[in-house]
Amino acid sequence: MTGYPAILFVSPDGGLIKHHIGFALPEQFLPVMEEAIKLETDFQEKLAKFQKMPDDLPLNREMAKLYLQRYQVEKAEPILAKMPDDVDLNRDFAIYYLGKNQIDKALLIKEKMPDDVKLNYEFVKTYLNQGQFGEALILSDMILASDPKNTSGILPDMHYDIALSHARMIGRVNEELKQGYFETAAAHFQIIIDKYPDSIRNEISQLYLGVVYSLVGQYDTSIEILEKLISQTSDENMKKQAETNLKNVRQSAADAAANDN
Repeated sequence: MTGYPAILFVSPDGGLIKHHIGFALPEQFLPVMEEAIKLETDFQEKLAKFQKMPDDLPLNREMAKLYLQRYQVEKAEPILAKMPDDVDLNRDFAIYYLGKNQIDKALLIKEKMPDDVKLNYEFVKTYLNQGQFGEALILSDMILASDPKNTSGILPDMHYDIALSHARMIGRVNEELKQGYFETAAAHFQIIIDKYPDSIRNEISQLYLGVVYSLVGQYDTSIEILEKLISQTSDENMKKQAETNLKNVRQSAADAAANDN
């Protein structure tokens, strides 16, 4: 045995202090332990302050969030009961429940704040992960209507999540369904390219747009997109990825032409 898949640092009352993944040599693991000790020390200091000032609302909110981070929801819930209308805290609880796949509890919170863009986006991601694409697209339309100017800053990520989840389905479904997944993926990648030129998602969306066109046999369009990305990007890693994909697409195009003949 050469390492551990995960190490959990847990407090005496069962709170998760830190989660460390992967093998580390002793000299690498020491800073991890030191960080865990610091996190727990800071938490205990915050808890002592909270016990002295139980009516301080900002401190209540902070402690509830810390308990959720430590997976001690039973200690966070009484705080939410004192602050039932706190938007940020309700959102944090809903996100926690989504992460635990307790969808019904998350939905109860969503019913209280149906227009909350950030919470709706968390539901979009959950639905996409569960393969419930229809529900995800309905919610994404609500987000676009509520936040057309991207005030929240989440729209490029949302379009990217939708595009990527649909792109992954192209190779998994029959020809009858493939076109629909392709069209949705291509449309959302294109939105990122056209509307959010400064987003960190822009160039990777260009790369994947070229790839999805090749997956449905539109090789000329795929080649055009990849060549444009190669000529414009200043990111060497991105350029190498695009060049590799371009080489593969050209080979697929040649193979398809040979089969046609």
